[in-house]
Amino acid sequence: MTAQELADVLEMERKCSVLGMEHYMDFKQIEAFVKVVELASFSAAAEALFISQSSVSLYIIALEKELDIKLINRSTKEISPTLAGKMFYEDAVEILARKRDALEKMKCILGNFSGEINILASSVPSQYILPELLARFAENYPDITFNVKQADTLDVSRGIAAQQAEVGFTGGRIEDDKCEYREFMTEKMVFIVPCDKDFSDEKVYSLEELLYNYPYISREKGSGTRTQYEKFFMCQNIDLSKMKICAGFDNTQSTINGVMNGLGVSIVSEIAARSFIKHKTIMPIKLKEELPERKFYYALRKNVFQSHLVNLFIEFLEAQTNSLLGKEVGL
Repeated sequence: MTAQELADVLEMERKCSVLGMEHYMDFKQIEAFVKVVELASFSAAAEALFISQSSVSLYIIALEKELDIKLINRSTKEISPTLAGKMFYEDAVEILARKRDALEKMKCILGNFSGEINILASSVPSQYILPELLARFAENYPDITFNVKQADTLDVSRGIAAQQAEVGFTGGRIEDDKCEYREFMTEKMVFIVPCDKDFSDEKVYSLEELLYNYPYISREKGSGTRTQYEKFFMCQNIDLSKMKICAGFDNTQSTINGVMNGLGVSIVSEIAARSFIKHKTIMPIKLKEELPERKFYYALRKNVFQSHLVNLFIEFLEAQTNSLLGKEVGL
């Protein structure tokens, strides 16, 4: 926040007092507060809510006066919630969720299932699983929309814990007492190499031969795929320091493209690699050591109110889980 913006906030506080807004809390104030906390910016919150920055400031000041406590730390360097603000944030998110749910239920009574569900998903679920899954759901509920944002497994967990989305999809579990993980489906990972004369689809390779002698394309730290294969490598007594890491990518598609263009070899999701293998732009190779199966989960925030639409989606997910668990991947 600039010095001028700070001066504007002080002027807004004076206006609130003059207008007698100390004792009037409404949803707009709560929405403004939540957005400021999430975006750490008054201007970004205003843009997200399609209102002026001065209106956001007025709402926050009025809310603080109503509660008689400071909720937001304002300085020229950063915007952050106070301790009280952090505590109120979780209640504020639930208040808004209950408001949305009340409206959704009234629509459902009239047979109008509509609204939005926010999802955080790691790269494989986001790119290769959710598009078909959501299309199936839309067959029965075409007016329910989804806002899907991609992040690595660690950030998905953090986002669900912070209530930045209602449902998360990951390829791994992160220990967090605020998140509940439910196993959704399994798949086999695959070791892929370029389609060139250096590799044979008939030969059976050892991990040492591949990892110590060929450039390896890694996933970023926090990736569920990376966590899975590094754990497997260590169980197979692979010295990670001897691996020839040539590049690291933060998504599966770039990793596959790197292999396809001869940059190196890698382990990726079989779902993601399937069409490339089919068109022979990359090649899966046989290993002496069988790669482990990978589990996918959907994550929910513990002990929070879930809206009617989210519960509807969860019921759909549970039905899908019953048909997909224990089967080789293939939606």
